[in-house]
Amino acid sequence: MTTTGLAPELARALRRRDIPGVYAQLLALSEKERKAAFPAVSAYAKEELADWSSDSAAVCGLALLGCAPSAKRAMTALNRGSLRWSRQSIPLTEVVSLLVKREVPWLSELVTLWSNRTLHPREWMILDALITAAGLEPPLTEGFAEGWFTWVDRRWKTYEGLTAGPYAPRLLPLLFEYERIGHVLQFGDGLRFGDALLRLADDDRSVRDLLLTGCLARLLRGGRAADLRPYVTLHDRLAPSREEVAARTHDYLGLLGSDLSTAAAMAQKALRSADEGGLLDVETLLDVSAVALQRTEKGFLKTQSTWVRQAAGRHPQRAADLLALLEVTAETPLAAPVPLPGPVVPEMPPPIATPTELAEELAALLAGDRSVATVERVLAGLVAFHGRDRDALAAAITPVVTANEDGLTGTWAREPRAGLGAMLFALLDRPLSTTARLMEAFRDLGAEHGLTKPLAKSSRSPETILQVRMAAITRYCRYSPVPSLVATPTRTNGHIDPAVLVARLERVEREGWEPWHLDLAQALLRLPREDPGGDLLRRAAALHSAAGKALTQRLRDGQPDPVVTRVEQRSARKVENYYYSWRLPEWRLTAALAPPPGAGTLESAMFHLPAHDKPVHGPWVAEPQTWAAALPSHREVVAAWALPQLAAAAEEAGGRGPAELLPLLADGHGPAGPATSLALVYGMTARDTADRVAALDAIIGFGDAPEWRQTGVDLGDCVASGGLTLSRAASTLRDAAEAGAADAVGQICLGALPALLAMEKPRPGTADVLAVAARCVRATGRRQPVDGLAEIAARKASSQLVAAARDLHAALM
Repeated sequence: MTTTGLAPELARALRRRDIPGVYAQLLALSEKERKAAFPAVSAYAKEELADWSSDSAAVCGLALLGCAPSAKRAMTALNRGSLRWSRQSIPLTEVVSLLVKREVPWLSELVTLWSNRTLHPREWMILDALITAAGLEPPLTEGFAEGWFTWVDRRWKTYEGLTAGPYAPRLLPLLFEYERIGHVLQFGDGLRFGDALLRLADDDRSVRDLLLTGCLARLLRGGRAADLRPYVTLHDRLAPSREEVAARTHDYLGLLGSDLSTAAAMAQKALRSADEGGLLDVETLLDVSAVALQRTEKGFLKTQSTWVRQAAGRHPQRAADLLALLEVTAETPLAAPVPLPGPVVPEMPPPIATPTELAEELAALLAGDRSVATVERVLAGLVAFHGRDRDALAAAITPVVTANEDGLTGTWAREPRAGLGAMLFALLDRPLSTTARLMEAFRDLGAEHGLTKPLAKSSRSPETILQVRMAAITRYCRYSPVPSLVATPTRTNGHIDPAVLVARLERVEREGWEPWHLDLAQALLRLPREDPGGDLLRRAAALHSAAGKALTQRLRDGQPDPVVTRVEQRSARKVENYYYSWRLPEWRLTAALAPPPGAGTLESAMFHLPAHDKPVHGPWVAEPQTWAAALPSHREVVAAWALPQLAAAAEEAGGRGPAELLPLLADGHGPAGPATSLALVYGMTARDTADRVAALDAIIGFGDAPEWRQTGVDLGDCVASGGLTLSRAASTLRDAAEAGAADAVGQICLGALPALLAMEKPRPGTADVLAVAARCVRATGRRQPVDGLAEIAARKASSQLVAAARDLHAALM
């Protein structure tokens, strides 16, 4: 590693990882000499830290902070390479001493900037020591507060850590200000952060009031269920008195309508206790009950009904008003189904017009805008301006690339960001790291095979198409540049207007060049499944190039399709995967793909998905819009690749899943067969509410494309054999029917019921499916026999299941 430009003694100490030596050498320099050394130290650290396995983070961090000229430049350096993830290794004593003795005016700014991200407890200790030594005000940032909470939690004596120092009064209110900080509320054997908070609340009434009021405010603000549950736990551990509840009646009333059912149940329990203590007047009770009875959870409604009846006994003069709230009215009949409007997919924005606009869009992409429009317009603009005005392109995008260099080419860069970085560096003729140069050399040896190698990996997915397209731009812009791409879509779902693609290839032939093979392959996969018309076919047939002939054949023959097979997977037991926190189930339904004869490069990779005997983890669906836009006319293929992740989100230990992909598939074209059916089943039974809403939107958006009865059969099989939660599907189906999809929902319900009714012990939600089916049958007039329904309807019982079966049986007669 080079140490050019550094004093020999400092360079020697850096190379030896000698922390005392580096500290002594920097301390001996004047402030002017330290600042002058910063570029050389920064260059050394950049090269040294590019290797994630390097053990030089501590000494590099000390050296960078010891000679940084400003807080912003110090943080830029600390965010570079592997140091970003190992700043806790920076030696506390030496770095604090050095920074304080430098007497720089930007220490407060450094502490604030450093605390703007999640901190390791050791990092927090560095900042705490700086604040103490320099007499600074602690920053009221999420990172600093979370770092202190975590530091307290990890101490052996948590209560002493919580109460010592100046932080509790300043930072405890922040526990309720930030969205995802609640995870620090851990309770255990009296030694966790949450336990210390409860003890402090017992000792200090103002802290108790802060915690209780803060809990309610945070829960009222809403958010992800996982972020909110710790506050429900803290509230329950605080065990507010009836008087405390009565003083906050308005807050608890607001929580009765919470999306988080546990928060609503918490509020119901608290208000009921206050009422039973005589602290709620009847008008308040009427308001509370009117809100509570709008919920759908059966247990919640049963509790509320019992409470109202008991209250009616205590307030005979208002009993009629209270009991009137419990009168059950018949559900509103569903409207007769009408054809729902098809999806309206927006057109792509116009092409990027100038290098300056391209730089702006590239900056947005690197900042997190991964929309199809942004990604595709940036790729098209990069290729076009590279061929048209390379100097103007370099001048416009170089500052953007430089500002994001570490994230694009460092050890931690992953696809597709690493591919984007390689492409940008190639377009700018910038040198790559040693590792990247070696990888580029190996790709050059294999030419086309090297570019498409990711398509052969078991970890491939529809997103891999974007990866190999960027690799093609990286290689071909250097060796065989073209004026423009032909695969840029004209719609935001990835489709290309056939007339536009014909016009692009007409231009290709006029100008005498050939589109890149992978670019053309992507373009053909993006053609919609619609009749191009005779005139357009004749224009295409007039093309004489290989690309033109391929387009003509695709327009004439249509899109190829794989063979899709429904696969039942079994495992002897649940398997805990080493790399993931959730377990693989014992049983799962999924799909396998087999390509048709003569499939092209991309089709051969995407249309081949092997059948596994046991459940497996599929590729991560990080960018659903990228998946859908790569294969906008093959939604069945995209669904098949996504099934493992969709299934995991619906199973025992699943979290938020990729169901936002489902409405995107409804916007696409192509068969909606076994894979699509299963994807919808997993979406409507997902644990996360947002996933189920996405499934609802997809049911509406698909229209009559899927075989809805088969979707119902799959739902019944997955609930009966795979243990999915039927009640989630029941509420999704009810909402979809009320939104206008009564025909689709009716078929799903009728298809699912034979398997559901055949179960020895009916699953919760079966009666709800029967009820939704009856409403749909009456609205649509579609009558189909349901095996096992008559036997249950004939039972001499008064359960909700039997009553719902009788109602559906009557509707089908």
